[in-house]
Amino acid sequence: MEKFFVKAAENFAKSIGAELDHCKNEPKEGYVSEIDIRGDENLDIFLVLPKDVLDNVSELLFGDMDYDVEDLSKEIANLIVGNAKVLASEENIHFDISTPKFHKNINVNYDKKLDLSIQGKCFSILFKEI
Repeated sequence: MEKFFVKAAENFAKSIGAELDHCKNEPKEGYVSEIDIRGDENLDIFLVLPKDVLDNVSELLFGDMDYDVEDLSKEIANLIVGNAKVLASEENIHFDISTPKFHKNINVNYDKKLDLSIQGKCFSILFKEI
């Protein structure tokens, strides 16, 4: 399942003119957007987006850093998880996704984790099996 999310994050980074890489330093905190997926796979997905990632994405998307933290966090989660859903469906894995939920900062129990970076700014995708 993680491969779909890596590819989806890569697609997102390319769409905003950025490079995606694996992160060498684990992000410690950030704003959290949660999307639940249910169907052939049942997971809760959490994107942990530190402020510097949101600033970077806003600068690339809008040319400034005047943005709403909640809206941008949820939109990034929606774009990545939505693209992962499309990629999974191409391999006959089907699931529905929930509307993103925003959390300022929460501790998440998770089963698997991807640490990625956009232009050197690290973020995490957490997977909680249901």
